[in-house]
Amino acid sequence: MKTVINFFALVTLTASLLQADLKTDLISINNSLIELNSTISNVEISAEYMCAPLIALNQDASSIVDAITTVNNTFASPIILDNEILVLTQNIFTNIAAISNESLLLSNDITILAPSTEAITLTDGITAMLQLSSEIGEMSDRIGEMSDNILIMSDNIGLMADRIIETQLIQSENLLLTQNSILTTQTNILGLVGVIETASYDLSLDSLISEGNTLVVRMSLVGLTNLNMNYKLKNVKRDVKNYLLKVQDFNDVVNSDTLNNTLYINSDSLNSLTRLTLIMTSIGMLIEGYNISIVGLAPITPKSILTGAMDSMLNISVDINKTSNSILEIADIILIMAGNIGLQADAILITQETQSLNIATVQASILASQISVLGIIALIN
Repeated sequence: MKTVINFFALVTLTASLLQADLKTDLISINNSLIELNSTISNVEISAEYMCAPLIALNQDASSIVDAITTVNNTFASPIILDNEILVLTQNIFTNIAAISNESLLLSNDITILAPSTEAITLTDGITAMLQLSSEIGEMSDRIGEMSDNILIMSDNIGLMADRIIETQLIQSENLLLTQNSILTTQTNILGLVGVIETASYDLSLDSLISEGNTLVVRMSLVGLTNLNMNYKLKNVKRDVKNYLLKVQDFNDVVNSDTLNNTLYINSDSLNSLTRLTLIMTSIGMLIEGYNISIVGLAPITPKSILTGAMDSMLNISVDINKTSNSILEIADIILIMAGNIGLQADAILITQETQSLNIATVQASILASQISVLGIIALIN
């Protein structure tokens, strides 16, 4: 009999210790929620300084989620409910609702700042805000689990029934407020983001490919002599400049679209970007051909004609480099803003490798051209 009494005494002592630990944990969680709510309400963001404060909030929220998860993993023995535990639980639900409301106000601030925020800063801010919203939702779920665990592990529900019902009503009201705030927050932030199919660019890309191929044909038909190289290369310079401007115009369109949107890559767009870099490779090879002709003709070419030709060649090489860089920038922007990278990973990898190889070939040709032209200019002088 004495052994049985000692056993129940031990169980009672263990339950008492667990209850004390639970109260300590609930107080700690509650204080953390109050602190996080205060931090969110006082955080300062701007068009120039948006991402870092949001990331810091994410880290704080994640730490609280981890703490609640740890508490949930400690429920192994019965506990005795009392008013203090119920009040702490009520306060926790009230505070998570307050946090979700503050995050909603913060999302409104981002919406207001969006028009004056650079694309990359806004993108990071949107991502961080959605992550914060997700962390708050996770926090709410884990708190709900904790409340269920407290209820399940309580061995005096009958005695506390009325207070439990009151607590459950408070929890339900605050959970509803939390969920509504999170939904509104996400709606606000996602309202800043649209999804654009890169298929909408196919017509523009096809046009650039067509005009690029036309430029290659026109350049390939140029026959240089010691008497015509000046005006022939001026025509090439004009054509290359016009093509550069069209590529830059398209670059501007993509930049503008991605300011507040996410892109969905299709294979046609990836193939088009590869074809554009192939066109640039062809142009680079033609430039090498021009160099060979000019070097051979230089000794018998009048200085005035040779000087004008060299000026055109330098301008052509600069514009071809700019065109190549713009094409790579377009590809990079599309990749950065793509929302389906995983689905297109293999195709993107092949495209990136091909583009890098093609542009490297162009740049090598342009570098050789510039070295050759500068050598001729030195000889002229």
